[in-house]
Amino acid sequence: RWCKIFYLTYEFGSLLNFCVDLVQGTDDENSKSIGVAHFEIGDILGSRNKTKVKRLRKGGCIFATIEQSTDEGSDGRVVFQLSALRLDCKQGMLSRSEPSTFFEIARQTSTPAGNKFVAVYRSQPVLESCRPCWDRAEIDMASFCNGDADRPLKASVFVHKKRGNHVLLGSFETTLNIMIEKAECRKTVSERDGYSSTSSGTYALQRPGNESNEPSGIIAVMEGCILLEKDSINVNGDYAAGCNSLRPPPIKTRLGSTGSVMSASSDYSEYGVDSPGSCTSVTVDMEALCISPSRASSVGSFGGLSSPRQSHHTFSDFVHAGLDVDLYVAIDFTSSNGDPRLPGTLHYRDEEGLNDYEETLVSVGKAISRYSASQEFSVWGFGAKYSGVVRHIFQLGADAVAKGIGGILDAYKSIFLTDLTMSGPTDITSVVKAASARAGRFEDGALRYGVLLVLTDGIVSDADATKTLLHAISDLPLTVLIVGIGAADFTVMGEIVEYSNSTSRRNVSFVSYREHQDDPRALSTAALKDIPDHIVEYFAGKGISHTAT
Repeated sequence: RWCKIFYLTYEFGSLLNFCVDLVQGTDDENSKSIGVAHFEIGDILGSRNKTKVKRLRKGGCIFATIEQSTDEGSDGRVVFQLSALRLDCKQGMLSRSEPSTFFEIARQTSTPAGNKFVAVYRSQPVLESCRPCWDRAEIDMASFCNGDADRPLKASVFVHKKRGNHVLLGSFETTLNIMIEKAECRKTVSERDGYSSTSSGTYALQRPGNESNEPSGIIAVMEGCILLEKDSINVNGDYAAGCNSLRPPPIKTRLGSTGSVMSASSDYSEYGVDSPGSCTSVTVDMEALCISPSRASSVGSFGGLSSPRQSHHTFSDFVHAGLDVDLYVAIDFTSSNGDPRLPGTLHYRDEEGLNDYEETLVSVGKAISRYSASQEFSVWGFGAKYSGVVRHIFQLGADAVAKGIGGILDAYKSIFLTDLTMSGPTDITSVVKAASARAGRFEDGALRYGVLLVLTDGIVSDADATKTLLHAISDLPLTVLIVGIGAADFTVMGEIVEYSNSTSRRNVSFVSYREHQDDPRALSTAALKDIPDHIVEYFAGKGISHTAT
């Protein structure tokens, strides 16, 4: 396991990949790659327990897990030093030396599968000593405890082995505030030998499976404090004041304000992966899934994990608790789209690329679909004639639902093999009513939410009726996301959205495809930036907690 932490900025709808390359060897000349794994942030965020597993070709797995982080209370740096007053670390009978030891600090991370400890710091080993004093450590607050000085931590002491099969001597649980308090207790003891297992300034190491409760060692906190940005350092590199004197009052932060963390897991069974002969875990921190308010005026986006200004809940909280998003797709087949057989028209398709409708389905639809448990989506059309009759809603594809984004694209393509005739008018009220009916059947208190993605090339024929309907459905767990395709003047669409959101809960968004046609990432980011706020505001307004199951 590694303890290196990385911070990334991520907004929902954008595509952000990272690669983990495992290298054996300590220098460039003799090192060789033993496995590579590629991850996409949005895929991890939308997966079970926000964890993705990648198998390596040469054996083993890499786990990547996203956890929310926070900027609140994270501006300082943690400085601490641990020392062992006694360790029960007997070597083999033939050994003439005392063992080398190191310690590891892990912070508690909450997942739907339960609490886990993720390593955030590992010391260098002290050679051949049963009374080691490990090097002074300094680590930023965000990485150490995510800005929460009362967050549970676990310290573990190991006997170092060259082959990596380190032996656990024992561990203890604590918090940053308690560590600082124990460092202050050290002032009252003049000699190290004055410490005992009952001293208020020490911890007793507990070995797993030790029924006698006899400690396997005594650990003292020699130094502990939180240094703020303003704390100065003198020319010798030492801190201008004693570390303990810089300790601020105990910090109690409320998790869920901003940020995200990516960490590791080693429980294979819950992800449906057989336990391999060897496993590799990766720990990555991401200050991304919730952007700090100081960095963005609105943190809203499935990847930007925002929350309403007056709610302590965040989108990340609800995703973490198992949020399930239903996606409904409605596509415009009115005559203003042009003859789909002619190049240059909006529905024209060729083998060399995607048309504007398909581009939107891939970039926007895929980003939303990551949060669907079933991966089954209703796909409808509107504005076309069948047997001479105008249909304001009809099913695309042979099945009632499409499986995945590929299924949506197949359903869209299949409609051109039917006797469909492009017609009009542009009336989206029927598809809005259909989506509303489905969202209205969600179980009370369930963490389910619907998104209706409407792709249209023109202005709705009855703006007043559309406004009235959108206002009427504002109490439902549903967002209507309209994407304007083509070069039409969509001013009226903007007026509909503004009216709907000003007279009721915000649940309608509009974006023009043409403004982002050269950048699919920008399109999905712009289209989805408000949806997390819609979701959080709905659940908060209904009193539905992110702890719901």
